[in-house]
Amino acid sequence: MGSVAELQTHLGSATFSNVNRAGRLHRLLVILSMATARPGIRALDLAEVLKVSERTVFRDLAELQRLGFPVTFGNGYPAQQELFKRRRRQEMAQILADLVDQQLEVVRRKLPPEEAERVVTEAIQYLPMEAAEAVTRALAKAARH
Repeated sequence: MGSVAELQTHLGSATFSNVNRAGRLHRLLVILSMATARPGIRALDLAEVLKVSERTVFRDLAELQRLGFPVTFGNGYPAQQELFKRRRRQEMAQILADLVDQQLEVVRRKLPPEEAERVVTEAIQYLPMEAAEAVTRALAKAARH
C-alpha cells in the first residue's frame, strides 16, 4: 500500500519540478528579451512584470550570466550590453534575430538535448506568427492613441 502513496508523491513532485523548471526558463527568456528591448528597466520592474520577488530576478540574472549571456548591470539596470551597443549600428531585424538565437541557446543549455531540440523545432514554427501578432498589436495600440 505504501508504495502507491510513494509513487503518487514522486509523480507529484516530478510534475512540480517540471512546472518550476518551465517557469524558470520562461523567466530567463523574458529577462533576456526585456534587458535587450528596454535597457533602462530595473530589476524591480522585471520582478513586477514576472510576478516574482526582486531576489528571484537577481538569481535569474546570475543564472543567465552563468550560462554565458552578457546581461550586466549599469546603474542598477540589467541590460544586454552586446545587443544594446549594437543597436546603434545595426538594423533592429538583426538584433531581433540575435535575441531569438540567444533564447534558443538558453533552451539548449537548460534542457536535455532531445527535449531542447523538440522545443526549438516547435518555437521556430511559432516565431513568424508571433512576430506578425506583435506588429498587429502595436498597430492597434497606435490607432487608439
